[in-house]
Amino acid sequence: KQFTVGLSYRPLLNLERQLICPICLEMFTKPVVILPCQHNLCRKCANDISQVSNPSCSLLLLSRGTTLGSAGRFRCPSCRHEVVLDRHGVYGLQRNLLVENIIDIYKQESARPLLKTGHPSCEEHEEEKINIYCMTCGVPTCSLCKVFGEHKGCEVAPLSDIYMKQKSALTDGIGVLVATNDRIQAFIDNLQGICRNIEDNSKAQKQALCEKFDRMYAILEERRKIMLQRITYEQDEKTQHLKSLTRSYGEHIESSSKLVDAALQSMEELQMAVFVQVMWQEAEISEVTQSCEVEALESGYDNMEHYAVDFNAEERVLYQLDFIKGERK
Repeated sequence: KQFTVGLSYRPLLNLERQLICPICLEMFTKPVVILPCQHNLCRKCANDISQVSNPSCSLLLLSRGTTLGSAGRFRCPSCRHEVVLDRHGVYGLQRNLLVENIIDIYKQESARPLLKTGHPSCEEHEEEKINIYCMTCGVPTCSLCKVFGEHKGCEVAPLSDIYMKQKSALTDGIGVLVATNDRIQAFIDNLQGICRNIEDNSKAQKQALCEKFDRMYAILEERRKIMLQRITYEQDEKTQHLKSLTRSYGEHIESSSKLVDAALQSMEELQMAVFVQVMWQEAEISEVTQSCEVEALESGYDNMEHYAVDFNAEERVLYQLDFIKGERK
């Protein structure tokens, strides 16, 4: 059954006050974003306040010729809670689909023509007010329709009872929607917190791993220096000894050469008396020859193979470096 219901303007006015953006002071313009503090803003207004709060990021965006968001922070205009943006900027904020749906419903209701306020009358019995609800047909009607009209054999109930029942059901439905939205938003916040924890924990583990490897590098470098020093020490000791022998034998050769030259000059002397007078040189030659005993070096004196290394086992261990075995959570 068709009937006319007057719609009060006051409930819509109260609802409209709840749908005003605190930035532009106009009704929220979709898309609407919800901040971590649970307050809402037009995404365009959120972008504007973000650019004002982060001028360096805004200049960078202008220089790149783009309008995409960027990481930054700003304060909620309603409660002054600091909002930290990720690399997606305001586009990374969660949309409040519930508020957007309420805006759509409000606009639909606002577009309907407002009728004069008053108790609706029955179309069939114009003098009768709508005061009962036909449970069988699911429509409100008047008492005459129940007694004499088309709802004579139907089950009816007082309109006030149905009104309170449906209003209570609608209130419960709205409460469920709001609670569900809050629960989902809390779950999203929890997921974002877990993501931050994963990033922080991964950073800490990477830093610890690098420190362990740096420590091993330092140990290897220290061992390398010590082992090189041992080789260098023996190298210097042997080379110094050989250089000393080289100098000694060089000096001997020089002395022998001088004696050879003197002996050759004596051999050219024709006078026997003079020749006999210089025969002292023969004894000197004998002395020099006897003192020239060459030191025999031990076999393999130049061999340094006793410093050879075999790190095959250590290399296999290094290739097997891994994390502590355990159940991954």
